[in-house]
Amino acid sequence: MKTIVLAAIATLPFSVLAQSNGSFAPFPDNGIYLSATDFATHKLTDGFDKGQPGYSIREETFQRALKVDQPNAPEEKLPLTNLWGERKEGVDYRSFDGDLYRVEHADKIFIYSKPTSVWSTGSGGYYPATQYYFSRKADSPIHLITSDNLKDIYYDQPDKNAAFESLDGLSNKPGTQAQHLLKLFYPASHATSQSAS
Repeated sequence: MKTIVLAAIATLPFSVLAQSNGSFAPFPDNGIYLSATDFATHKLTDGFDKGQPGYSIREETFQRALKVDQPNAPEEKLPLTNLWGERKEGVDYRSFDGDLYRVEHADKIFIYSKPTSVWSTGSGGYYPATQYYFSRKADSPIHLITSDNLKDIYYDQPDKNAAFESLDGLSNKPGTQAQHLLKLFYPASHATSQSAS
């Protein structure tokens, strides 16, 4: 029974575990988070719903900025460095070092994803992939998921070091690696599944 429950948890889509927030109050599909506090409380600046005429938020690729269009207002350009992030079509993104990272989970640990190109030694070329990252808090630096990075950031939790090291073996499966990392911060779910066996 324990194996079945753990297998069921492992097969859940990552998005089921994503973006934990105890609030079910409706908020716009699109908008800008000026700070980590705004993100935590879902306070959007320039918020609007999908399909509202005259509203849009676009990424300005070469200038690392977001362009905001609203009816009866001049276009506004906001540098990514001045923002915490954005909400786009119902999905939250965090700005860090001029890039946008999709927020996959936000609670005891913050997990992000970002599309990237990975070098394949077999084919000798690049292929598209998704990398996963983490931060300890909503406003702390974002790091690639590696045991060294996790040990540095969670220096005060040495009891997790062995588990962090086991994640390096999953580096060729970044999504699975991120799921395992998430489970390390929710031991109660493991205790519940073990008591069911």
